[in-house]
Amino acid sequence: MTQDSSFTSRSPNDQGYTGTNSNGGWSSFMNNNNIGGSDSGTPTRTFSWTITFNNYGRQTFDTAVDDSGSVSISGYGSQFVMGGYGGQTSKTTSSYIPPGTYTLSATSVNSGSGPWGIALDWTGFVPPPPAVITSFTASPEIQTSGTDGIPNYNTTLSWNITNATTAILTTDGGSGDIWNGVALSLPNGSLPINNLPQSSGNGASRTYTITATNVAGNTVTDSITVDVYNDRNPSNSWTTSFTNLEPNTSYAKKLGTLSGIDMITKVSCPTSGVFFANGANGSYANPQYFSNGQNVYMKMTTLPFNTNISGVTGDFGKTNTKTVSVTVGGLSAFNVSYVTRKPRISEDFDYDGAVGTYPFEDIDLISNTPSQYGLSQTLNMDDIEIDMEIKGDDPNLQIKINNGSWQNIREI
Repeated sequence: MTQDSSFTSRSPNDQGYTGTNSNGGWSSFMNNNNIGGSDSGTPTRTFSWTITFNNYGRQTFDTAVDDSGSVSISGYGSQFVMGGYGGQTSKTTSSYIPPGTYTLSATSVNSGSGPWGIALDWTGFVPPPPAVITSFTASPEIQTSGTDGIPNYNTTLSWNITNATTAILTTDGGSGDIWNGVALSLPNGSLPINNLPQSSGNGASRTYTITATNVAGNTVTDSITVDVYNDRNPSNSWTTSFTNLEPNTSYAKKLGTLSGIDMITKVSCPTSGVFFANGANGSYANPQYFSNGQNVYMKMTTLPFNTNISGVTGDFGKTNTKTVSVTVGGLSAFNVSYVTRKPRISEDFDYDGAVGTYPFEDIDLISNTPSQYGLSQTLNMDDIEIDMEIKGDDPNLQIKINNGSWQNIREI
């Protein structure tokens, strides 16, 4: 076995041949390095050497042969044709050969009688070209989750790599990331990523790294960081009840101000007649889309007064509440209520009584029991806000409303 740096064709060969030759027609390189001889005819000869290459690469030799011949290396086949005996020709193996011990074989063909010879001298190696990552991109980057209020976790990586035998993708998501350690296609390709991290109001990021390796095992890396904005879960609280409102009236009320999100966020309600905007006088819609820091206003119409007065004592009745379900981004739905004020259900009378008069001009033509009625002055009833029954403690009491006819009322 001979180390590459000291190898010539006169190093010990596996056949044990030590013969040399000299010839005036040969170059000095041929004369000084050959194994050879002289004969008649056109024999073909093959000699082999055990050689150790210490570096990965295409191995280079100075060569000469009389008359013609070639060199092969075990495991890699024929590598080059040697140069002519009148000179010193540099040849390089066609294969990149890794470090190790090999059998180098040289064959010479003598084209006629006379001298023959093989001259070789190892002169170095040409290392393989390094792997080059010519491009590595992500699209989209920045990942903004669009304008539809739906968080996205997707991007597509694309690459182009030259002079590599392998390429591996790794991520800072750790060993649990399904893309960590994935082998990439060469020389180019793309990979849809669907597991970008969840951001938390201030964005998040995920870094992807390609490690490309050339035939010699030398590596090169390139990285790209994808910025992610997909948090639609606000961190603020909401005002969910609005009271003392007028009945049958449209109100725009502020629910709160979005905070803690970093993407467009949808606000919606399944009930018709409910709308949202980012200002009291804004453009209302359902659903509506908001950005971080924007106010969320809701507009809807209150119910009419509550006419149920069962169990009520005092001057005022019951409120009437309209409740709807609102969803903001990824939060669980919550209820928002519009509550009317209580209607006035009793009248405060303030008048001077008028008694001793007849309700009709011709009352004296009518026989009544009792024979006389007391007539009050006109009463304006403007305190009550829902229809209320009028009752009295005298069974003979009658009323007329506006220009209607006199009518009995129910006794208390």
